[in-house]
Amino acid sequence: MKKFMLFTIALGIGLTGFSQNIPKVSKKLINKHVQTEYKKPMDMPVLPITPSTYAQHEAMLAVNETKLGETVYDLQTNACINNRFYVHEDGTMAAVWTRGLEATSFPDRGTGYNYYDGASWGDWPTERIEDRRCGWPSYAAWGANGEVVVVHNGVEGLEFSWRATKGSGNWIQQNFLGPAGIENDITWPRMITTGNNHEVVHLFVNSYVEYLGQPRALLYSRTDDGGATWDPHHVILNGLGVDYYTEINADDYVLAAKGNTVVLLVASSWNDMFYMRSDDNGDTWEKTIVWEHPYPFFDWNTTIADTFFCCDGSANVAIDNDGIVHVVFGISRVMHPETGTTYYLFPYVDGVVYWNEDMSSFSDDLSALAPPQLGYPTSEMIEDVNYIGWMQDVNGNGTIDLNIDIMYYQQHGPSNMPAIFIDDEGFIHVLFVSTTETYVSGDYNYKHLWYRTTRPLYWTDDDWSPFMDLTEDIAHIFDESYYPGIGGFNTITKTLHYIFNTDVTPGLAWSNDHGWQTNNAIYGAFAYPVGIGDMHDDNGIAVGIFPNPVENIANIKITLKHTSDIHIRITDLTGKKVKEINYGTVPPGVSNVNLDVAELSAGIYFYTVMTGSQTITGKIVVR
Repeated sequence: MKKFMLFTIALGIGLTGFSQNIPKVSKKLINKHVQTEYKKPMDMPVLPITPSTYAQHEAMLAVNETKLGETVYDLQTNACINNRFYVHEDGTMAAVWTRGLEATSFPDRGTGYNYYDGASWGDWPTERIEDRRCGWPSYAAWGANGEVVVVHNGVEGLEFSWRATKGSGNWIQQNFLGPAGIENDITWPRMITTGNNHEVVHLFVNSYVEYLGQPRALLYSRTDDGGATWDPHHVILNGLGVDYYTEINADDYVLAAKGNTVVLLVASSWNDMFYMRSDDNGDTWEKTIVWEHPYPFFDWNTTIADTFFCCDGSANVAIDNDGIVHVVFGISRVMHPETGTTYYLFPYVDGVVYWNEDMSSFSDDLSALAPPQLGYPTSEMIEDVNYIGWMQDVNGNGTIDLNIDIMYYQQHGPSNMPAIFIDDEGFIHVLFVSTTETYVSGDYNYKHLWYRTTRPLYWTDDDWSPFMDLTEDIAHIFDESYYPGIGGFNTITKTLHYIFNTDVTPGLAWSNDHGWQTNNAIYGAFAYPVGIGDMHDDNGIAVGIFPNPVENIANIKITLKHTSDIHIRITDLTGKKVKEINYGTVPPGVSNVNLDVAELSAGIYFYTVMTGSQTITGKIVVR
């Protein structure tokens, strides 16, 4: 069995580091535009529903992946992606998604939930966690050891599901209504927690109907007692209301939190990109502009807009240990030449942007967000500084070669849906999806999941690492990968924990791009690739391992400057300890110790050599 697994493992860790040089896209494609209609986000598609029979898709998985569950209902967001994956401090994890399998009106739709207990993920869920039809879950830690989920039901406000012990016990469901006059009309929630024990719950929700002068308004509520009382309750924060924006639309917002700090990022093509920050658990808020919109108070009924580069509506935000806010977002280009809800989209305009609050804000110039390779003189984009993501030249010929046309999601361009996480050592981790050449389905190329990080351990020449395709494994050769989320990063094992969705056809059934089909919710654990048999040297201790891959016993060569007690710990990709050996006191110089891994299952592990004052971690492949 171990020998059979080795081929799969080799595929799983054979990630290619792609060059940072931006490949060419033809000018004809860059200038191609399509007429499209701005649509108010809908709970269900307005197009005729495809019959309840749908294409089955049995997920193939790379060795570092686990399938968490399924859904046929495939719209997980209209723009920014909810907080739907979380790695708890004790190493347990939880993931949620909108789950619906009955492809008519999806009466079974609700929250799909799976939990990792420190050893394994649970069985695929067979039902939603709510007692009524719901969608668009946000997940957060709650209390000393609990968890909370919020969704909208599309009929009567929101549904909260609480439980004091994560991963077990019954959910306590609580209905949450909107303000007087629109009690049932609040939708598209975003929720996160702050405080020493995640006791403060912050909720932002869209009014979906006219409220206080805005066709759609963004309302804030807060509770610190598990939803028994809310204070404030349905307020519009200063900087969000009618004096600042015509409206703030559904799903154009996402949250981040650390300690007592909470940040709301608002990102859209049709208003400023900005964030609201509170450092006191929501008592007071301060607004910061990231990108100034060239057409203030954009209104579909009155504003005429020339072509301008903009955020594509997909964005994410993180806070580092120094309290600095970091933002990533996708780029688009649009034009609104006449009043009404028809506009023009340039679907081949490509890019993912990075920004932090130590940088200057982007101006309101029409070309401020123009990708640098397009040559606009007023572009404020700089390759590998704030312009960090784009389609990759997989076949190495210097150009992007797409099949016939490009599939775009809602208003999202070729590279979009970015996720960001900053670990305790200050590394910035970014995932995004990008249309990828050589991977083709019909007229379109598949989207793959791409990853970059800053100040990487094994690439020291650049601030940003090479591009890595996390779905290049043969298991995903016929997969569209999208909706990524990062739950955490283990700084000991150097492992990124993330989730994403796959199906077999580019586009969305919800948008009538194809018929309904099985979507897979997948968990992945990506570890930095380390050269086989490498020697690692760190301040007086050097460690090498051979053979690697290993079937039974590996030899670890340890070079010490001083006499030290040596321990070696083995952990799996999730950080769980599977073996620890005490080798006793080892003298200065070169020593060789044997590491017996015969009892371990085939897979990727990490060995950590500990001398008491120092540690060195490397990767080991067991076959």
